[in-house]
Amino acid sequence: MHARIVCLILNSPTPATDTFGLMSQLVQTEPRIAHARLGFSQAASLWPLGLIASLSVWLYWSTIARLVHQWWRDPNFSHGFFVPLFSAFVLWRERDRLAHFAPRPSWSGLVAVVSGLGLLIAGQLGAELFLARTSLMLVLGGLVILYLGWNFFRAVLFPWACLILMIPIPSLILSHITFPLQLLVSRVSAGALERFGVPVGLEGNVLKLAAMPLEVAEACSGIRSLMSLVTLAIIYGYLMEKRLWVRWLLALASIPIAIAANCIRIIGTGLLVQYWDAEKAEGYFHASWGLIIFVISLLMLYAVHALINLIWREKSCGGTPRAIEEPQAVSNSRPRFALAVVLIAASAIFLQAHAHWEVFPPRLPLQSFPEQLGTWTGTDVTIPKDELAVLGPGEFLEREYQDQEESPPINLFVAYYPSQSTNDTPHSPQNCLPGAGWTPIENKRVTLTLPAHAPFPSNRYLVANGDVRQMVLYWFWAHDRGIASEYSFKYYLVKDSLTMRRSDGALVRLITGMYPGETAEAAERRLLPFASQIVPILDRYVPR
Repeated sequence: MHARIVCLILNSPTPATDTFGLMSQLVQTEPRIAHARLGFSQAASLWPLGLIASLSVWLYWSTIARLVHQWWRDPNFSHGFFVPLFSAFVLWRERDRLAHFAPRPSWSGLVAVVSGLGLLIAGQLGAELFLARTSLMLVLGGLVILYLGWNFFRAVLFPWACLILMIPIPSLILSHITFPLQLLVSRVSAGALERFGVPVGLEGNVLKLAAMPLEVAEACSGIRSLMSLVTLAIIYGYLMEKRLWVRWLLALASIPIAIAANCIRIIGTGLLVQYWDAEKAEGYFHASWGLIIFVISLLMLYAVHALINLIWREKSCGGTPRAIEEPQAVSNSRPRFALAVVLIAASAIFLQAHAHWEVFPPRLPLQSFPEQLGTWTGTDVTIPKDELAVLGPGEFLEREYQDQEESPPINLFVAYYPSQSTNDTPHSPQNCLPGAGWTPIENKRVTLTLPAHAPFPSNRYLVANGDVRQMVLYWFWAHDRGIASEYSFKYYLVKDSLTMRRSDGALVRLITGMYPGETAEAAERRLLPFASQIVPILDRYVPR
């Protein structure tokens, strides 16, 4: 700069005033040039991030859209809207501290990215939303490690881990959690009502009062408020408490608080039924209990925090200032950028192409399934619209078969899905029957050895509702293959999607009522002849 000015002065034939004018122009122009170069450099460093973000949105668009839709329609997980906002708030609040971290990129992040993309493909092909959604977290964490390093990932571990709260629990796991909670709330509420002088009998999750029975449904188990309350307890702990162990304690305390609050809900409803009006207890007051119980849960959470502060007072201590990390030389990021772009783009292209390559073989409609099977005569059963909405887009058959010996009828239900690539898949009876008031008594794996077919595993599921018992025999069926495990069914779904380009499959369920005192083995023997009638012809309706 200075040499350039001196050279111009010495060689310029112009007067001194012109020379000083030229110097002034150069001094004013140089900062603008430097500023323009800096802005261009910043833009050049941001465009790789923008490209990766755009590809990731393209890859996960359908997954995110379904997730938001479930937040909107499912009150159990409506808190999901607030979770990413809270994580973003934590990052914004910690922005000054994060600015002091020197990037230390690590190739180990590539392992997390590849694992996340593999999990996404398995989740999409296997119609398992939970895998596809958790893969988003894994890919996001892997990209942070790949570009910024483990030190930065540890710094953002809390907001990253909070994102798991926005992902709904899989229905199979949720059912295993919900029903024990229903039984627990039922037992506690029945015992409390007896102490209040209310005569009550307990059968599974049904409280039998003099005026009417009260069923502790899934919404009353505490699982709905539990998911929201855990999320709120974590947010509350982060904003109101600095001690890490207290934050953990508040999050864990939200579990018994949710259960206790829902016990209060059942006890209050029982008292209204006994001492006031059963119809009013089921109407407005029952609907408003949800909001009341959530407020009670918040007050209980605040009371727990106040008690902790009363016993263990927070000590004020000056924090040790964090040492600013020395910037280090960062290796060339182009290979990392290229690999991330190729992997994400290839995964998106593969999933898009696979959806268009799916094969749909010819078959007969389920409604043409024979009404006469040996000595059994069938009568169609109309499936309610609300149940059809839960089942999703598929083809369904429910038919009641009665034989000539006046034995209990057999209910046949077949749910066939021509494609499960849109995450519409058969629902296990272990999810829907307990939700309909049936208490599981026995769940056993049996092998069906039927004529004209190789043996295959099935589920023997014994349920009861009061004095009524039913024997349920069900299995998953696809491509002439009978499967008992829902997880194995997912595995074969991924395998067949890759090898056969097909994702069709079905659930076959048989139900028969049981005589008083009849054993499970005797009821199973009554179902087996009927099963031997339907299995040989299933391939006409659920193609090989």
